Amino acid sequence: MRLRDEMPPPFEGPREPPASNPWVKGAAIVSASVCLVGFLVFWASDKFGNSKPVEPQGKPVVPEQVQPPPPPPPDLHNPVRPAPSAFPPDSNLPRGKEIYASGPIDLTTFNPTNDIIRFDDSRVWFDSDNRHRPNDADDHLIHRSLEVPLKRLVNLLAKKRGTLKIQDAYRAADKNKIHLAVSLHCEGRAVDLTCDQISLSDLAKLAWQSGFDFVLYEKPVKSGLHLHCSVKRSPDEPLPPRPPQNGSVAAEKGAEKN
Repeated sequence: MRLRDEMPPPFEGPREPPASNPWVKGAAIVSASVCLVGFLVFWASDKFGNSKPVEPQGKPVVPEQVQPPPPPPPDLHNPVRPAPSAFPPDSNLPRGKEIYASGPIDLTTFNPTNDIIRFDDSRVWFDSDNRHRPNDADDHLIHRSLEVPLKRLVNLLAKKRGTLKIQDAYRAADKNKIHLAVSLHCEGRAVDLTCDQISLSDLAKLAWQSGFDFVLYEKPVKSGLHLHCSVKRSPDEPLPPRPPQNGSVAAEKGAEKN
């Protein structure tokens, strides 16, 4: 019996190299291509990632505009100016003529449809509501720029238990028979006021504190004492330049009667 290590090795024929598979080669090429493309994409995004996007032609990118917050509503219950120490008859604030404080009348740009509003307040006495003689004027009608100081005056006067009386307000130019042709009443930017509970001097102080641009304690010849108060068309309305004053403390006295 022959030992195991003495047995001849089994016969093996010649080995042939494995046949090359075309599909395997193609897959290898595709994988290499994908890896290369991925590397290039990663490199490009890393290098140019912070650059601004290219705007498509024909559709420019409009930056979003931030709207400013709306202005706060006006304070209608507190004074906007300190009270003057005195306000005697036939005096006015500010000193000088009304045109330098409230501006001139301009009926060419005045539009009653847009500029005139109706003012109603149960605490106010209106002459047109209590008048027993025929009159075309409606004392509820005022220029819209007059509304805020007038409301503020009503509130300040109510703290003193006073009742505001509106003796005259808007007067259409073609129906105006009691004021000058250049009166701001023809634009509704002026009102004539009185009050029974407090003096006209104190009422004039309150009117000035309420924010009217011009306050005149008027002492007319034909009618009774009253206040004539007026405003500019708008807060940024340009005003005529004031003429130079003669003397350092000289103050112009009086105003154009309205």
